[in-house]
Amino acid sequence: NELDIIINATPLGLKKGDPLPVNINNLHKKHIVCDLIYRRTPFLDKASKKGCKTLNGLGMLLWQGVFAFELWTGKKPPVEVMRKALKSGLAKA
Repeated sequence: NELDIIINATPLGLKKGDPLPVNINNLHKKHIVCDLIYRRTPFLDKASKKGCKTLNGLGMLLWQGVFAFELWTGKKPPVEVMRKALKSGLAKA
């Protein structure tokens, strides 16, 4: 009842049939639910149906790449190009 954000940082949800990382019966629309897996998962789908705001791990992956690119090259990366490439690659996976 005192949680605002629930983050799944486990591999649960990568494989079909994985159990949910938490009991969704405890979720309410005030919760923000993050799953660090890059695509939609059953956990995020069920949380969304409960009215929760949901986020997958795609943004984290993108910004890790952005910061690494800048660190390694000393140049500002093309963030939107990277975002489109990630989405395109995941759509094909």
